[in-house]
Amino acid sequence: MSSLHDLIASDIAIERIAGGLGFTEGPVWRGTDLLFSDIPNQRIVRWRRLPEGPELTTYARGTSNGLTLDRRGRVLAAEHDGRRVTRVAADGTRTVLAEQFQGKRLNSPNDLVVKSDGSIYFTDPPYGVQPSRPGTPRPEGWWTKPIAGKEQPCHGVYRIAPDGACHLLVDDFALPNGLAFSPDESVLYIDDSARKHIRAFDVRPDGTLANSRILLEMASDDPGVPDGLKVDLAGNVFCTGPGGLWVCRSDGTLLGRIVLPELPANLGWGEDGSVLFITARTSVYRIQTKTRGALPG
Repeated sequence: MSSLHDLIASDIAIERIAGGLGFTEGPVWRGTDLLFSDIPNQRIVRWRRLPEGPELTTYARGTSNGLTLDRRGRVLAAEHDGRRVTRVAADGTRTVLAEQFQGKRLNSPNDLVVKSDGSIYFTDPPYGVQPSRPGTPRPEGWWTKPIAGKEQPCHGVYRIAPDGACHLLVDDFALPNGLAFSPDESVLYIDDSARKHIRAFDVRPDGTLANSRILLEMASDDPGVPDGLKVDLAGNVFCTGPGGLWVCRSDGTLLGRIVLPELPANLGWGEDGSVLFITARTSVYRIQTKTRGALPG
């Protein structure tokens, strides 16, 4: 059975590869580049290493939170403020994949993941319906009170089928956020920022979810909530949360936490799949691991 130090060396350096940003989110590796959202500055940022040194440029303008790639390597964005899921072309053109369910506007898609059949799963909390400055604490229980402009009766988890139809899968989350499949796609993990835990669901052959159970309780007095979520090829779960990055086995056994210089929001596998890129407030960090995750696309 693995320990935390079997996955990440105890003396590994945490490298800050970018700083001075607004509020970073949604890192995804694409080819030789890292893309991530800089939410207040309303852009997707591209980071890459060049022979003369690292380069940081704007890949596309527009709001986004979580990012991933579809099966053809195209960029998909959960638009926090745009209240939709889109595909982002290299010239910045956006194709809307979902913005309504049953004739009503979505809340504010937060994060998304693509299954091998091309279907897209995304979470839809109401953060963007009642925006605040990223990173600013909200009043306790704010999501339970009426929110002007909110049209959906729940904070759901949805699936966009390969034919483009949008289906509500789960309607009992308080604030659904990060999500990731197990390596064989038989389980979908979704964290709940309000309830501070990770839930696991069995994935049925038709793409629906069943057998909800709590994988890991993440309640803590440290600042932060469960947010971004990724899984390595061995099935270990990595989740940003209170005080840092939490790591547990697929059975929910907590292996430990990794403390970063800034509170992390999201993370993604990159390079050859053994590197974790972590978005944390105004910066992006890089950690070399001893494990490996599947690259999107």
